[in-house]
Amino acid sequence: MPQYTFKCNNCGEYDVWKSMSDDLARDRCPGCSSETYRVFTLFNVSQMDAKLVKKIDEGMVPKVVKREELPKSNIRKKEKNPRPWMV
Repeated sequence: MPQYTFKCNNCGEYDVWKSMSDDLARDRCPGCSSETYRVFTLFNVSQMDAKLVKKIDEGMVPKVVKREELPKSNIRKKEKNPRPWMV
C-alpha cells in the first residue's frame, strides 16, 4: 500500500497509507476533519546513477537515426532445414 501526502489548509501536510483503489484526490484531515487535497512531489533522484538520471531527464525524446543506420531488411530468411510447422 503506497503512502500519499495530503495538505490541510488548517493543519498543514500529513502522510497517509492508502490503497490504490481508494479516492486518491481527497482525504479527511486527522486533526480537524476538514477536507484536504493531495500534494504531488517528485521522487528523489540524488542517489541514483548518473546515467539513469540522464535517461529520466531526457524523457520521451525520440532517437534520430540516419537511413544508413537502419537494418537492410527486416524480412526473416528461410531456414535451410525448416521444422514441419514452419513450412
